[in-house]
Amino acid sequence: MLEPAFRSRLLEAYQAMPRQLRAAAQWVLDNPRDVALLTMREQARRAGVNPASMTRLAQRMGLEGYESIRDLYAERLRRGETEFSGRAEALVARRRQDGDGALAYDLAETLGRHMTALGSPATLDQTTQAAALLAKAARIHVLGYRSSYPVACHFAYVYGLAGGNVRLLDGPGGTGPDALRGSGQGDALLAVSVKPYTRAAIEVVDYAVTLGISIIAITDSVVSPLVGRAHAAVIVPTESPSFFHTMAPAFAIAEGLAAILAATAGGSALTAVRAMEHQFDMLSTHI
Repeated sequence: MLEPAFRSRLLEAYQAMPRQLRAAAQWVLDNPRDVALLTMREQARRAGVNPASMTRLAQRMGLEGYESIRDLYAERLRRGETEFSGRAEALVARRRQDGDGALAYDLAETLGRHMTALGSPATLDQTTQAAALLAKAARIHVLGYRSSYPVACHFAYVYGLAGGNVRLLDGPGGTGPDALRGSGQGDALLAVSVKPYTRAAIEVVDYAVTLGISIIAITDSVVSPLVGRAHAAVIVPTESPSFFHTMAPAFAIAEGLAAILAATAGGSALTAVRAMEHQFDMLSTHI
């Protein structure tokens, strides 16, 4: 069995798995390169499960042990399907780091890899598909809670500057979703959520689905609860050596979507930007 076939089987079996096995499976699905390169114990630590869960995952998939899964992904690397020389060089460089600069280097190196990954053909296809759906929408609502909120807010602000008909679902007393009243087919909801997924975000998305609103997601995994609800989804990495996940790749995708939409709008975006600049000048907004 080759890695693509195993991945398909894992996706099919995911929803029926116990919670610990789902966490292990999500790690495997989201980190194919590291499955081949890291030890099982290190993978279990990063997945937030015990090593026995990794073994049970392999056995549930009909394999003898977790080494069989690692062998599948190692074979993929040997066939040259995934570049790992850069990652290996980074690992060597990281070992040479010490003192106060070590963590700063680790953060910068990780973010660099994440940003490079956003230029992969798969992510570029996801981004252009999401932009095409958003460009067709009469109105765009934007949703994000907790760490995802700044990403949603940034998209709404930037695209709004270019004249986009965009509304951030935010309001005092939890009234943000009230703006969905009167929305329906022809409108879109850009939803941002990463693990641990905020329950309220999924509930609002489910409500938007009942209204016929197109769902576009920025999320972190092919098994994110947003993916099955979305008409288009852009998957971004969030792994970080910090104690908290990184939202930098999600910000980059949000900025990219706003830029594509502004370029698609053409003359109307130019008119809006000129009006924005005139207002800023009149109000002496900037020093």
